[in-house]
Amino acid sequence: MRTVLVVDDFASIRKVIVDTLKRHGFNTVEASDGKDALDTLKSSETTIDLVLSDYNMPVMNGFQLLQAVKGDDELKHHPVVLLTSEKANDKKMMAKKAGLDAWVEKPYKIDNFINLLNYTIEKSKKNGSV
Repeated sequence: MRTVLVVDDFASIRKVIVDTLKRHGFNTVEASDGKDALDTLKSSETTIDLVLSDYNMPVMNGFQLLQAVKGDDELKHHPVVLLTSEKANDKKMMAKKAGLDAWVEKPYKIDNFINLLNYTIEKSKKNGSV
């Protein structure tokens, strides 16, 4: 079973995402901000197949988390998807350059969202990432 690290500073949003992922056969691990997610990635006993993060969060935002993951030799193999209401094209371009695997704008269609996550995990496994 695939495991997704869900990162969002709003517990209610995390719960909706976690419930959706569980209904579609994923295991989940939760983090409340980028720093919490980074600590979880470094210490988790569970193999995390994908990081799904909000963009706008306190302490460490999604872009800073992306930079930290892709800049760490131990973590850079993890695919990162940003799920956000952020629409700024310059932020999307910066994230792509930093190694982002996918950008999903809220609201999203659940089937497309799940297919994207599965595709991203499969792609990273084929590339020897995860």
